Amino acid sequence: MPGRYATSDLSSRWPTALGTILLVAFALVCLVVVPLLLVTSGAGADQTRTGSGGFVPEYGKPAGGTARERAFLQDHRVLEEVSGRLNELVAMPATVRMTGRSCGDTEVAYDPERARIDVCYEFVAEVREMFAAAPSAADADIADIADAVVDRKTVGVMTEALYHEAGHALLDKLALPYTGREEDVADQFAAYSLIPQGKKGQAAILAAAENYELYAEDTDPRDVDFAGPHAADAVRAVNYHSYLYGSDPKRYRHLVGDNRLSEDRAGLSEEEYDALRHGWDALLRPHLTRRDQP
Repeated sequence: MPGRYATSDLSSRWPTALGTILLVAFALVCLVVVPLLLVTSGAGADQTRTGSGGFVPEYGKPAGGTARERAFLQDHRVLEEVSGRLNELVAMPATVRMTGRSCGDTEVAYDPERARIDVCYEFVAEVREMFAAAPSAADADIADIADAVVDRKTVGVMTEALYHEAGHALLDKLALPYTGREEDVADQFAAYSLIPQGKKGQAAILAAAENYELYAEDTDPRDVDFAGPHAADAVRAVNYHSYLYGSDPKRYRHLVGDNRLSEDRAGLSEEEYDALRHGWDALLRPHLTRRDQP
């Protein structure tokens, strides 16, 4: 067998040389190109390491005159911002879709069987109409300013609603333990997520509280379902004011009194907010995308 390499004829050595060149080229591809592909696809690699799912925003075709509401959500990137923040925080074992769609109803709701948060375009329209019909004194009479305020508050309500429903999804997909009513826990997750975001997040909580107050004013007390899974709208508004005040008593002193947050409740607000924050920290700690987060 050694004689196979003894000849000096180039034509007889060419197949062997070609094979060697091909092997070397293949090795270079493995060493250079494959690592490069792994680096450039870092987002996919991170998702594989931290979880196989996540929150995914999507928009369905509008129907029944809801094209404006779909455009409103898209222009303000409400679904994208909330899902992005959640994916940065928590590693999900499954995909949960945040789906803007025409529902024929006015709600934002989590469907555990479909693993989907439905964001009804009709709800966007209803919230905008409520704020437009009941402007605050600060809105003045200038149309452009009033429209901007209505838009900002509507974005706030939709953002809070998405975090609330994401709270349901986290309890479901991560099998998190909790006590009390799930709806209250989901409200607390919205406050937990938004208050630390600063001015914009806190404005969303204030907008949601105002929206609950408007619903409460528009509801006959005899029609309140005290046995239902949700707290009464007025109670949910007070809870959000309590969490805000508890997070920063000096800044939110104006929320105390005036039929909003009583002095007695305000005396408990700091403890309430601390308990809320520490409770959700503990629940999410095993599922965080980064261990250096709270």
